[in-house]
Parts: sequence; C-alpha cells; structure tokens
Amino acid sequence: MGNAGRYAHTGECWAAAKSGRCRPVTRQQALEALRQQVPACVHCRPDTALGILD
Repeated sequence: MGNAGRYAHTGECWAAAKSGRCRPVTRQQALEALRQQVPACVHCRPDTALGILD
C-alpha cells in the first residue's frame, strides 16, 4: 500500500499504519476531506464509519 497516504482512513486501518505517513485528524476534518473528494480507503471504509455514503 505505497499510496495509503493518498486516502482517508479510520484510526484502526492496517494500510494507514503500514504506510507510516498518515496523521490523525479530527472527525470534522475527516468529514470535510471526504466531502472534498479525498478517496476513502477500500479496506477500512471511513466514509461508512462516519455515515457518509456515495
């Protein structure tokens, strides 16, 4: 997952942890990122965890 940092992740995502380049954000920042079309990780689905569905 060399591109893990280019996606929104949940705090428990193994892909984000493996990348070593991700940083935590607030719930509001995560919601805004998803609304601004930052892709959701297909493994941890932060959009589903936050209640946002396409």
